[in-house]
Amino acid sequence: MGVTIKMPLTFEVCFPEDEQKSIDHYLKDLGKDMRLLMGSFLLGIKNSGSKFSGLTGFLPEYFSEANFQFADSVYKRMVIFARENDFDIESFEVLYPMSSLTYFEYVYDNPAEFDNKEYSREEFLDIEINFFKAYTVFNQKTITERGKDLAQNFKEYDINGNLTNFFIGNNLHSFDITDYQINKVFYCQFLKAYSFFEFLESFQGSEHLIKAFYNYYDVPNFKKYLHKLLGIVFPVLTAKREAQTEIHLEADKQEELSLFIEKHIKLDDERLTDFDFTKTRSYPLYKIDEGKYRIIYPLFVVEMIYKGLYFRFKDINATLPENQQLKNLYGIKNLEFSEQYLLNQTLKKIFGNRFIQKSGKELDAEFEGAPDYYVRNGKRIFLFESKDVLLGKEIKQSTNYYEVLEKLKITFVENEKGKAKAVLQLKDTIREILTQSLSFDKNAPSEKAHIYPILIVHYRMFNTPGMNKLIDGWFKNALTILNKEGLNVENVRSLIIIDMDTLIYNSHFFETRKLSFEDCLLEYHTKYLNINLKNHRFKNQQQVDDIISESYASFAHYLDNKIDDKFRRPKPTELLEKMISVVTK
Repeated sequence: MGVTIKMPLTFEVCFPEDEQKSIDHYLKDLGKDMRLLMGSFLLGIKNSGSKFSGLTGFLPEYFSEANFQFADSVYKRMVIFARENDFDIESFEVLYPMSSLTYFEYVYDNPAEFDNKEYSREEFLDIEINFFKAYTVFNQKTITERGKDLAQNFKEYDINGNLTNFFIGNNLHSFDITDYQINKVFYCQFLKAYSFFEFLESFQGSEHLIKAFYNYYDVPNFKKYLHKLLGIVFPVLTAKREAQTEIHLEADKQEELSLFIEKHIKLDDERLTDFDFTKTRSYPLYKIDEGKYRIIYPLFVVEMIYKGLYFRFKDINATLPENQQLKNLYGIKNLEFSEQYLLNQTLKKIFGNRFIQKSGKELDAEFEGAPDYYVRNGKRIFLFESKDVLLGKEIKQSTNYYEVLEKLKITFVENEKGKAKAVLQLKDTIREILTQSLSFDKNAPSEKAHIYPILIVHYRMFNTPGMNKLIDGWFKNALTILNKEGLNVENVRSLIIIDMDTLIYNSHFFETRKLSFEDCLLEYHTKYLNINLKNHRFKNQQQVDDIISESYASFAHYLDNKIDDKFRRPKPTELLEKMISVVTK
């Protein structure tokens, strides 16, 4: 199965004969709570395997039987449109999380003048149709208008419209929101949060911050904090049906738990709308009544566990007297925790006590420009550079693709001051290997070495289809410098991007040697990054198109699917042990 391209329904395609009216016109008969309820309902629908998937899933589930004629007219219109434009009717979707989030923020920040009312049957049928039209307007804004701006930018800067740029340009802004496995996200968020607390509690100078954090959330320790937080997260993980999820507190626990939950919801006098849904990510649930709360977007609730943790510490750190603040909290979290502590912990688990292994922390003390982790198994050398970096919300959501490319180069190749980043750092280490000047491993082979350069990232956005091919292209350009120096780079593999969550989630299979780490790198190198169509036989053009689009998928996509197809995932022992320690503390 190739990289899936879904096409959400837009107003101009669905209703070509209609005059598009304002959002408020279509929503005028919906009260405040109903508007919000519809938003959380849409955001509660699964991102995969949903009964609402596709036109044949959504239309009969959403529309009442009395509106069958209207729903049928929409479907027939889309069949004609698909035929005229050579599209597969199965590729159309009504729901798009970016539109649903944009809708929710809009109605939250622009509440109706009335709370709710009783609707007659006729009014309700009209509301069904008008809300559907309103939603297609949001799709129009988030997809069609964005696509036009992006196309104009490609033209303005003469950017090659190849598949790499097409996939990144159209998916980077939304990939981490639309493409995820909720169980994988929870697994990694919980383990990373647990590790971060352990790390921070042992970090010199953090005692005032830790104490202030526990005081603010009224907990004695981090296990009690995680225990309370799981009370918000579990309803998402255990929901038996799609659509909105609510938390109703028992009367005897209402006062205590309400105080905790309400530190995770937005104040009423603040606007919710922000670039990349930043505020909704921070406050992913809202209050509907005393002791009753409704989840906005399940993914954001689960990501509060770890992804939101730094920002909560950051806010508390800023309230402390200057002499009690933990200086450079951002750098501590990114460098010392993510790029060293967490990376070392995970790779040590994967490789065990085998091979020559050196962490960046031990190398940095003696050698300038050393990799973040180094592993050598005979003539096979694995070089790791780890970057806990973000692009920034304005760049991520920008339709100026030229600026996006420039920011990616600054982040992963060379910054504004000419300092080498991951791509050039790997190139420099490879030069040392090939010239037999690698000071921390003098027995490393040179020309006979098989070198695997690996870039570890810490955010799912970098799993966007095409991203690995783009950055590997820049890496290949860097290797030409070594080639011009007379060095043989024939045994240097393509640069492979692996996100930390994928390493954590799948480490068991490498630790137990059910899978070979090297074999997986080689397979992805050959079948994805450097696919040769001559090695395949095709029955039709569709098969060619599928295998080409598949080759743009991330290593995470490849590895997760490979394991799920080949193995039955074992009981998550480490996760369960730590969760038990939290809930029984």
